[in-house]
Order: sequence, then C-alpha cells, then structure tokens
Amino acid sequence: MGRKITDFPIRHPKTVILMALIITALSLIRLNHIKVDTDPENMLDKNEWVRVFHNEVKQDFALSDMIVLGVVNEGNANGVFNPATLSKVYRITEGIKGIDGVVTRDIMALSTVDDIQQAGPGSVRFKYLMEGPVKTEDKALEIRDRAMANPLLYGTLVSEDGKALGIYIPIVEKKIANRVSKAVDALIAAEPKGQESYYVTGLPMAEDTFGIEMFHQMGISAPVAAIVIFLLMLYFFRNLVLVIAPMGVAILTILITMGTLIATGNTVHIMSSMIPIFLMPIAVVDSVHILSVFFDRYQIYRDREKTLKVVMRELFTPMLYTSLTTLVGFGSLITAPIPPVQVFGGFVALGVFVAWLFTVTLIPAYIMLFLPESKLENFGEIGRASCRSREKSSVAPVSFKN
Repeated sequence: MGRKITDFPIRHPKTVILMALIITALSLIRLNHIKVDTDPENMLDKNEWVRVFHNEVKQDFALSDMIVLGVVNEGNANGVFNPATLSKVYRITEGIKGIDGVVTRDIMALSTVDDIQQAGPGSVRFKYLMEGPVKTEDKALEIRDRAMANPLLYGTLVSEDGKALGIYIPIVEKKIANRVSKAVDALIAAEPKGQESYYVTGLPMAEDTFGIEMFHQMGISAPVAAIVIFLLMLYFFRNLVLVIAPMGVAILTILITMGTLIATGNTVHIMSSMIPIFLMPIAVVDSVHILSVFFDRYQIYRDREKTLKVVMRELFTPMLYTSLTTLVGFGSLITAPIPPVQVFGGFVALGVFVAWLFTVTLIPAYIMLFLPESKLENFGEIGRASCRSREKSSVAPVSFKN
C-alpha cells in the first residue's frame, strides 16, 4: 500500500498537483460564510448550567455588562474636585450618552446620580449631583462634600481621598465593548490636556479586546512563523526551488483545514484561530525529513526517480507512525467538554492527516515536475563522500519494479 501511494506521484506528478489544487479550491468555496466569535464565555456550551444561571440572574435583575472609566487627578490639591476636571467629566458623560449600544438610563456618573436633600419639613428634594459644567471652586467642593456624605457613592463612584472618580457605562451586549471603549477614548482625546489620567477597564472590555487582539496576533504570528521556517530551510538546503515545496504543503494544509472548518459551519473561535500556527511547523517537518534524506542520497544515485524511491521506502513508515501519534494526540481533544477545544483538536488532527498525505504525494511530484536533473547537478555535493560511506554500511539494496 505504501509503495503504491509513493510511486503514483513519481509517475503522475501533474495529476497529483492538480488534484491537490482542486481539493484546496473546493474547501475554500464557503470562505465568505466565515463566523468569528471572540467571546471567551463561549468556551462553555450555551446549555451549561452556570451560563444558564448567569443569564437568568442578569435578566431577572435587569443587569448589564459594564465598562468603567476611571478619572484620576493627583496634581491638584483637591484631586478631581476642581472646575476643570469636573467640567471635562460632565462633557465626557454627555458624549457617552450618544454612543450606540450604551444603556443611557443606567449610566452612573456624578451628573446622572441623584443627590437627595431635605427640602423642608416632611419633604425631600431630588436633583442631579452635578447638573452641568462646574465653573467655580466652591461648587466643585460642594459636589465633593455631597458625594462623600453619600454612603452609596463614597468609595464607589468617588475615591475616599478625592483623587479619583468613576463613570460606569452599561452596554447592551459585551461583544460591542471594544467599539464602545474606543468611542470613549475618542471623547477623552477631544478634551484639552490637563493633569487628569484616564483608565478604561471592565470585564466585558477586557474579554472583547483580548479576543480581538488574539486574532490580530495570530494574523501576525502565523506569517512570521512561515517566514522563519522558510529562511531556516533556505539556509540549510541552499536551493530556493526545493524549499518552496514544503512551504507549499504547509500553506495548502492550512487552507484546506480552515476552509473545511468554515464550510462545515463551525465558528472561528479564539482556539480555532491558533490552528494555523500549530499546523505550520507540523506540516513542514515530514517534508524536511524527505528533503534531508534526498539531499544525502541524490549524489549516490544521480537519478531523481531512483533517489525518491529509496527515500520514500525508507521514510514512509516512520512518517506514518509519527503522524498517526500526533493525529491521535490532538484528536483526543474531541472528548473535552469544551466546544471550541473540541473543534480545535478535531481540525488540527485533520490538518495533520492532510499534511502527511500531501507530504508523501506532493513533495515527490514537485521534485519530478519542477526539479530537472540539471538543477540538481551539485545538490548534496558537500556530503557526497560521507553519504556513500553511510549508504554502503546502512542502506539495504532496493529493487525497483515498474
């Protein structure tokens, strides 16, 4: 069976390469249907009791995911309670009300919380703690004193030392947290420079930003890994045309794996985004074995076909076993109770199989089609003498049958 698999690409290289390209193209047909999910909460199934309970509590108590803007002023003697800082806070709060996706009625800030005061015998008066931009120092200190006197605001909306205050920004869903935080940053940037420092935080923003940045990093890391691997192989083999083959195997493997993942309706989650960075070195390693042994053996036989048959007879079984063990290792993640991990393990296992199949077929086909004997004239010349010595002592004669 192994001989049939390895001999076919040597005899029919154009057919093998054409079939590989067709399979790759078919796997990418539904690429425009890609679904991306950057929410770490979806690491758990939607029906997990902890997620169900969490969502029920949020619904029963009308709770929203919250982003927090912290404003700190340590340069002023009165901290944030000075006219300039409080006026900025008021304008920023008004701007936040206009951001799409913000639950305006639930914003907690100095200009949106009630200051309850006694209006007279048997009556109380409600008004906003900060009703507009602050123009005088006395008004700023009055707001400070009223906030500090309110146990619901002291230590929560304003810090105990008066150096910091917060604006609590509820949002309709946490997947917009990154967009809202950038809109808040734009409001801050529009304000004149001063002694204030601004800090945007909150669990939904951290989760959403982490997911988005994870995808960005994968988009950078995968090409960088490919470039590093390519340069290392080019350094070792000193033959650009030959080195293109394993890189082609890796790229086709990644395209087929990710294309199949998308075509089968699976969501590209944070875990799924790491599949290319895993497959890149895995897909190259067997190709390097073939090229390395081909490098050693070619100057002995001085014939591509004969050398390839020797190499493939020698490496087919070891590469099969190592690929199978890798496939089983990643495939075992399918039993994990976490859906994105199941998808990750299953499709990395698929990628390992595709990489092995392409390695034992495309590499020989590529050598036969794109590397004529003239381009291999000095290939492996450095190790020719030592190779002959090793070949005589360790390699059994190989018979070739048509």
